[in-house]
Amino acid sequence: MLKDYCQYADVFYGNGEVDHYAKDGLASKWFYIKALCGNTAPHACLPFGKMSAGAYSGGYPTGYGTHFPNSCGGIRKLGEEMTIRGFAHLHQSGVGAIGFYYNYAVACPFYGDLDQMEVYHPLQDEKGKPGYYAAQFNDILGEMTVNAHTALHRYHFLKENGRLAVDFSNDGLQKVFDERYFGLVKDGHLESVSENQVTFSGIFSGIKLYFCVEMLAENVKSSLFADGKQLIDRQADIQNPEQKFGVVFDFDGNDALLKVSYSTLSVNQAQKQLAETKADFDQMADEAYRIWNEYLGAVEFETEDAELKKKFYSNLYHSIVKPTDMAGENVLGVNDAVTGFATLWDQYKTVFPLMFMLYPRMGEKIVKGLGGVSEALKKIPCSFDLSDKFPCEQQAKMLGIMSLCNAWHCGIEGADKELIARCIRQELSREDFASFLKDGVFERYTHILDTTDGCLAAAEILEDGELKDQLLALAKNWVKAYGEDGVMSENSRYYEGDRFTYSFRLQHNMEERIALAGGREKFVQMLDRFFGFGLESIEQITAMNSGREIDEVLHKYHRFEGFNNECDMETPYAYIFAGRQDRTCEIVHESIEKSFTLGKGALPGNNDSGGLSSCFVWNVLGIFPHVVKGEFLMGSPHMEKATLHLPAGKTLEIQAKNLSKERFLVKSVSFNGKPVENFRIKAENLLQGGILEFEMMGK
Repeated sequence: MLKDYCQYADVFYGNGEVDHYAKDGLASKWFYIKALCGNTAPHACLPFGKMSAGAYSGGYPTGYGTHFPNSCGGIRKLGEEMTIRGFAHLHQSGVGAIGFYYNYAVACPFYGDLDQMEVYHPLQDEKGKPGYYAAQFNDILGEMTVNAHTALHRYHFLKENGRLAVDFSNDGLQKVFDERYFGLVKDGHLESVSENQVTFSGIFSGIKLYFCVEMLAENVKSSLFADGKQLIDRQADIQNPEQKFGVVFDFDGNDALLKVSYSTLSVNQAQKQLAETKADFDQMADEAYRIWNEYLGAVEFETEDAELKKKFYSNLYHSIVKPTDMAGENVLGVNDAVTGFATLWDQYKTVFPLMFMLYPRMGEKIVKGLGGVSEALKKIPCSFDLSDKFPCEQQAKMLGIMSLCNAWHCGIEGADKELIARCIRQELSREDFASFLKDGVFERYTHILDTTDGCLAAAEILEDGELKDQLLALAKNWVKAYGEDGVMSENSRYYEGDRFTYSFRLQHNMEERIALAGGREKFVQMLDRFFGFGLESIEQITAMNSGREIDEVLHKYHRFEGFNNECDMETPYAYIFAGRQDRTCEIVHESIEKSFTLGKGALPGNNDSGGLSSCFVWNVLGIFPHVVKGEFLMGSPHMEKATLHLPAGKTLEIQAKNLSKERFLVKSVSFNGKPVENFRIKAENLLQGGILEFEMMGK
């Protein structure tokens, strides 16, 4: 019988505005440059699930909550309390301004005339647990759960003559925001298959989707509607995408079930998925809960600290909401696609390594998906989702290559040398690589390091002599990213940070990078200034519209972003290569104790498809992936013991001997009884399983 890990996982974790700031200690020296919110959603979903369902407020960025669009500082609110008009499907998780926001097929229970479906009412009695979401509004109780492809709603109307509409015109967030935050559903076609089943097809953010909805209640009658009017016809082509359109169901009694399914293939596929879903709400919710327990149980986390246990499983939960397994579907020519790469920028460092270690079947799908994207699009963009938009290309390069190489080191099936060679050749042939191939530079110098790291990672694996020589020659350009002071060059713009933010990333060739900085002692001094050791605290800026002030502070102090953003979240581990692993431990300890708390305000910044939560998971376990080298770095474990269930039935037991609140530094590490040299171990060795033992000590 599975243990109940779900009891520790808070689906509301990180849903709201950051409500804590370190006033003293090392964490008070760090500076948050991004918006003060986690941007997660509590909606019913499965691990890597295709479907999600929950309250629709139209708030930024998930369609949930009260936030206006924001990028830094304090957050303007839609209102002090959340109001909703129904329950939407498909949601982002933890992202910022991604350019498409889902919230499709909004189910709107209401009373009275059709125009009442658009009225927002205060949200009441909200509840949630893994695989289940419930809330009450306007004297109506709505509950949601999901399976692999379908959402099941259960409604109880406290008053007579309740009605239920499904609004297929919704694409994105509230219309009070500007048009960047919502879209128009084009080429819409509605059809009443029967009184209780309706299908819809339309183009959502450039992707054609097919929906099927089915109402289960007494004496159901359905009517299509468009432009505020119920239609007599049983099918309709939508001529004006700016109008509201969908279906309204009338029925007898106070209780009803609603099934909602979608497919990228056909109406028939959506109907087939619907037919396969039994109308037993409690059974489906129990099964969703069981599945979540199975996935969360990949780590048996043992600690006497009840708060830390909740932090751990809440973060593990939000680490595996995305990416999205689209098995059996086709997205932009990619069969069995994996979507939810929003963005690779945030996921390749910490999310994907978690899949490769703990969820290898999903790891295989990621590898196959990346290969399919490369073949279909002739590139691997920084973002791939249910959209024909590919935002965030200014963020990075070669992330897909680094991910495939890391998968190879982790032994993921399908991550072979042929695939890596094909994909890196395709990346190098991209038009935006022309300047790098010619002169060894990009407009953004961080892209130089991305690409040279990708080249070195691939060259280490590939056997094709000519390609390997080309990659090694290109990799020599990494030095062009740096100035004479050993910090990233001033001759570039930097995304969500400054040149110091990117100067201490975990490169493939850390020994050479440290030499460029002037040697280990100089490198440690640079890191100490970056993390604020011995320096003054910085007060966080929480006022709205404070972008200029935040930028001024950033460029005055040049400090670590404090897990508020993913640009530098791996940098604490750079100390290891300079012989100061104790500094890594101090930073990790501060983050666990002060940066991450509990509740809606628990995350110090955007979770970005699980990027920040998975970073926390690794930090607590005491191991951290050095992706481009295919190895793990030893940090500071914060639990007495954790058992990780690895592929092929193997286990990795991590033990922290003599651990306490005061004893968080690492005296030594051994793996299966042998010392771990330089606090580094190859992924292929660690994934064989065994006992990783940390001997802890005080300062």
